[in-house]
Amino acid sequence: MKNGALQRSDFYLVQKTLRHPLFFEGVSLHSGKVCRIELRPAPANQGVLFVRADLPGSAPIPAKFEYVINTNLATTVGHLDKPEVHVATVEHLMAALYGAGLNNVTIFVHGDEVPILDGSAFPFVTGIMQAGFEFQPFTAPVLKVKKPIKYYAKGAICELLPRESLRLTTSIDFPHPLIGQQTYATDVAPQIFFDDVSKARTFGFLRDVEHLKRMNLAQGASLDNVLAFDEKEILNPEGARYLDECVRHKLLDAFGDLALCGSYIQGEFVSFRGGHSIHLGLLQSLAEHTGSWEMEMPEPLSLGKWETEVPYRPAVTI
Repeated sequence: MKNGALQRSDFYLVQKTLRHPLFFEGVSLHSGKVCRIELRPAPANQGVLFVRADLPGSAPIPAKFEYVINTNLATTVGHLDKPEVHVATVEHLMAALYGAGLNNVTIFVHGDEVPILDGSAFPFVTGIMQAGFEFQPFTAPVLKVKKPIKYYAKGAICELLPRESLRLTTSIDFPHPLIGQQTYATDVAPQIFFDDVSKARTFGFLRDVEHLKRMNLAQGASLDNVLAFDEKEILNPEGARYLDECVRHKLLDAFGDLALCGSYIQGEFVSFRGGHSIHLGLLQSLAEHTGSWEMEMPEPLSLGKWETEVPYRPAVTI
């Protein structure tokens, strides 16, 4: 049976960390190297931190948009003054953490990129459910959108609109007979994210592979971690996981990028032809629209309701 609390947006309003550490290892999408990450519980009000475990003494990297240093086909966070201290392709992991409502996690990275695993957020979500939640006695920070905030770039648009809870609407337009124009919209709660978004894989086109590899990108891409298209059809033997898997993955990417605001968003995100760079631009534009939003900071909270209503390891149908 599905847990009722996981189907409600107020699940995001209380801080949580992992109950137990969690490990993932696999090939990285762009470098092609095998990387390993360890997610560890963290104290309340810390947020999500990346630590390059293979670079002893390097400064932790907050999972905040202010630390994004590259958005070319993936989101990379790091320190501009020390470019070797970075972690690439964080968006699927960040989407899983945001979707599950985990606010405080320290991620130790052995390598310079998060493993791509199956190309979606599903393996991360599954691991999080197995590790379990630890509720923490503070409310989560909330960014409340009061007036529309719009950002345009190169034919793409992203905006944040006032709303009582988080909702995402994403539209794409690709000249391929199996994609074309697609729109997907959803309210966001953990169960909805698990069921309807988390399994959507990154996708790509066979015609682009050689060009990307010459740019030292997509070195680890394969049919095990990419939904691949030739000029007419899907190349993966198992086919698509959703009929509109491509637009759902674009929404997953947007969700992972929005997580870099470091707070729950009380509002609606809308995008057309969005991507990592325009998502970053939207978050950066918040500084220019200070009258259009407000931040509710964490406050002490009694956990009685949450500890009785939600088991630390919820039986989620995924």
